[in-house]
Amino acid sequence: MITTAVFDLDGTLLDTVPDLTQAMSHAMVRMGYAPVTADQSRAYIGNGIKMFAKRAISGSYETDTPDDKADEAVKYFKEFYAQHLTDGTRPYPGMAELLRRLKSDGIRAAVLSNKYDAASKYIINCFFPDVFDCVLGESEICPRKPDPAGFLLICKKLGCDPGSAVMIGDSPADVTVAKNAGARSISVCWGYRSEEILKGSGAECFAHTPEELYEVISGL
Repeated sequence: MITTAVFDLDGTLLDTVPDLTQAMSHAMVRMGYAPVTADQSRAYIGNGIKMFAKRAISGSYETDTPDDKADEAVKYFKEFYAQHLTDGTRPYPGMAELLRRLKSDGIRAAVLSNKYDAASKYIINCFFPDVFDCVLGESEICPRKPDPAGFLLICKKLGCDPGSAVMIGDSPADVTVAKNAGARSISVCWGYRSEEILKGSGAECFAHTPEELYEVISGL
């Protein structure tokens, strides 16, 4: 029986593409590169800001952008993004209702994101105040997924066994972090990766709507 639902943030709880695109475009223009499109952002995000910046600079998912160039872009990105975290970001329809139902059922909820920690906590507090029992973004104590450290830290904080928790997300990293932690996973199909890509990463359990996600969680 599932006691704890751990959610990815970008592409799972919230559509953050408008603000991420605006911030990375600002960084690219500052550095003399072309701005990114919304479609490029959807393809490039999911592995942390630095990798997003590397892909934006090269204009390709596969990239060999030097670290120093990426670090410069991350600096400009963070400066801009800090002032525009929620301009265009919105929850996916049905997510608030799903979280209320899980809470009513006694299932605790947490967030594990590859977005940097301060931004993750701020955004979640804006859209889902007092809903989540724990929110972790990338930090010194929470390395990026698919490293399982953040997931296991959430389980420790909430006093649950990884086997009774489920990782819910829209990327291959979410599938892998669950496997690495000895937990189950559910891949959502409304985010930034296609069902085909998710299946290729080993995903076996899918939800196409928040309503379906509730039924899947309830059946685990």
